[in-house]
Amino acid sequence: MHARKSGAVLWGLIVAFISVQPAWAASSTQDALGVQHKPKTQESVQAVYRQQNALFKAGQVILQPGLSYVYSDSNSLTLNGFLALGAIFLGQINVSKVQSNIETLSLQASYAPTDDFELSMTVPYLARQSTYESVGAGSSSLQASQQDVQNKGQIGDASASLYCQLSGSQGGPATVWSLTAKAPTGRSPYGIPVVTQPQNSNLSYPQSLPTGNGLWSVSTGLSFIKPVSPAILFGSLSYTYNLPQRFGNISSTTTPQPGQVAGGNSFSLGGGTAFALNRRVSLTLSVDETFIAATRIKPQGGPWQPVVGSSGNAAVLNLGMSYADSRSVTIVTNLGVGLTKDAPNINLSVTMPTTF
Repeated sequence: MHARKSGAVLWGLIVAFISVQPAWAASSTQDALGVQHKPKTQESVQAVYRQQNALFKAGQVILQPGLSYVYSDSNSLTLNGFLALGAIFLGQINVSKVQSNIETLSLQASYAPTDDFELSMTVPYLARQSTYESVGAGSSSLQASQQDVQNKGQIGDASASLYCQLSGSQGGPATVWSLTAKAPTGRSPYGIPVVTQPQNSNLSYPQSLPTGNGLWSVSTGLSFIKPVSPAILFGSLSYTYNLPQRFGNISSTTTPQPGQVAGGNSFSLGGGTAFALNRRVSLTLSVDETFIAATRIKPQGGPWQPVVGSSGNAAVLNLGMSYADSRSVTIVTNLGVGLTKDAPNINLSVTMPTTF
């Protein structure tokens, strides 16, 4: 009798374990006519696929308003002099600090003409504030001064994208190819004068702040996503090419200097994992890294020359959470933390994809 009870309990546990499926899994159901039907994917899983641009449905229209905040700071120490007796520095010491805040309100509109293609367009609106600090006020190394520069809001660089699903998720990862063109609709960074504060000759700052990179750019890449119980794995790689462009002024002084600019091309890769906790909530963890080549300029009548300090390596750790309020509305939050000095310190964003 005791053996029968133990066997019944064991079989019950086995049946219960088999019947429990992860949030991304789907089991078929049978109607009254005996026809098998595959249920819809969980809302939380749909949100993950949506974030990776791997969810296609013919005739689907998606509006995605978003709000983001980016903070970064940098410190620099400039020594202009020489060492006496191997230990005493004689000359000028300049300690400076720059703090930057960027708030962006964006709207993205997407449309899928077929189950394998999607068209998207994004328009950002930026507000920027930067604070420049440096010692040397009143010709004293003990006094510091600062200068605030801001713009109250301007349009950024608009972009248009094409997404094409190359393969489905059966037997392998879902693979999506993307092509993005970005237009220089924002304020260009070239030709902005850099001035010196009258009270502190060590403190230099731009008269205004840019909201775009001033160049046309084209990006192409691949993204991959695959459910692996109990997680969803995803990754991506892309390359961005900036088209060289001529400007009437590329100088930071008050004297105009015509010339050409070739922005540094970049290569990006990233990957991560997501966990669908239940039908509505999913958590994501990922790392993105971008390698940026140096920008080159060519003053009129002169040769091409690299801009010192324009190359970089920006690595970011992303922690995200999405809440699917319904199959039509999702709230996605993400916190990005810079891992290298070229990456922003903090990048916090909230988006709300809404399907029609």
